[in-house]
Amino acid sequence: MGYVVKSCTKFAISFLLMSFTLNVNSYEFSGRKWVGGKATIYTSIPGISDSGIAWNTALLNAALEWDQKTAFNFTILPIDRDPCVADGLNSIKFTSDLCGQRFNDATLAVTVLKYKEQELGPDAISEADIFVRDDISFDIFDGDLIQAGATVPRVDFKRTILHELGHVIGLDHEESKAAIMQPKISDIFSLQPDDIVGVNKLYTGTSNCKVKELNIGLTLESLNLPDCTVKDLTLGGSDDSFIDLYRFKISAPSIMDFAINSTELESVLIIADTDLNYIAVDSDTSDGCNAVLKAEVSAGDYYLMVNTFDKQIKQQCELVGQYELTANYVSESPIGLNLQANADNIGLNSKFFGSITADKGETYGNLFSPKDSLNISASIMINQSHRGEDGFIVVAAVIDDFIMLLNEKGQFVEFSPTASSIIPAVEKKLAEVEDIEIASNLVAEDFNIQTITVNFFVGYGLTDDWDRIYTHSLPLNLTISSGSQTN
Repeated sequence: MGYVVKSCTKFAISFLLMSFTLNVNSYEFSGRKWVGGKATIYTSIPGISDSGIAWNTALLNAALEWDQKTAFNFTILPIDRDPCVADGLNSIKFTSDLCGQRFNDATLAVTVLKYKEQELGPDAISEADIFVRDDISFDIFDGDLIQAGATVPRVDFKRTILHELGHVIGLDHEESKAAIMQPKISDIFSLQPDDIVGVNKLYTGTSNCKVKELNIGLTLESLNLPDCTVKDLTLGGSDDSFIDLYRFKISAPSIMDFAINSTELESVLIIADTDLNYIAVDSDTSDGCNAVLKAEVSAGDYYLMVNTFDKQIKQQCELVGQYELTANYVSESPIGLNLQANADNIGLNSKFFGSITADKGETYGNLFSPKDSLNISASIMINQSHRGEDGFIVVAAVIDDFIMLLNEKGQFVEFSPTASSIIPAVEKKLAEVEDIEIASNLVAEDFNIQTITVNFFVGYGLTDDWDRIYTHSLPLNLTISSGSQTN
């Protein structure tokens, strides 16, 4: 993609040249891109080309082509902005110079990009301004640059802007395959497969990494081959440190409390939204290999990233190794037990919810003290085809490898999958929503319990298919710790 001139002030300038070329190349990019895969451009170009098409129409069509064929999205607002003003806004303008600097004679247009640092990977694009020479004989047309019967050389404005918008997105010049992003204008007037693949690759880095559902409570994992790397995720830069991605959803403002405990892995914790805006980071290297991160987040979808450094900092802390991830939360509302039903029940439209509260519904969470009086409940939105059928509800409490099932007397009894049949909490005709009281006014201290972790699962089955249970994949976690404070 032509040549890029960089400066220490984090600018990049890309030029489109007038001379033709026979060779153009496979997609190229540095990994620098917009957070969220979208940008708003302010421009209002007056006038109409000789072919009768307004300049603004050609611009809108060029932006629409990128929108429809790639993962990137442009918003064009008909407001004029000065591209020479560092206002954080993106603009396009016909101009006689580059903010006082003379255009190169072979240049049709210039795109100037500004960047900001990111927690991971290359800098993000923060502003883009396109300068189009106003002394060029621009028109708007498809097809060959030199057309039969033409007496005056013309330059197609739309393909010029289509190319410059590619730079705005983050593409560099192409040198080996046919593409609108070749460094010199040619007979190509629309996006080519190479352009489209390049943008989609640049803005779909999370598809390179396995994304796991976050387990509230304790997770045992490791950073090591064949894990994803930061370079895989951000598609640029040289950071080959490993990273694990966990997805979680918050239905109300919540305080999330994460901790990594490891004797061997130099740990870093990061919270990001699904656009990879980095919201909170713990990269403290002062105390052992562990990491702790506590943040208040609003309702929405997020990633928790477990990362390390790209270079070893402390002798006792490696860049690969096992870790224990603890996730706790306090929220104003109950949480969904997971985003979908268990993977064994693909196509099931049932939804599962669970909650634990120590203050009769003022707040919900999973970490409590032994003195707290807890109410634990769950509900199931039954799959539509199962409503009105004879069935049963099952509630399981799992402590390490020990399983107990709630019986019809409201007591938890030991269950062995190899030696026992399913013990239902209740048998009934299944309603649209089944509400389940797991425990009421439960105080761990009354049972001489100071520390315990219990994972609850709820599910249901049909009487004529007793061995099949419809349930969820992630548990409702309860952690009792003598060192915790009441929510």
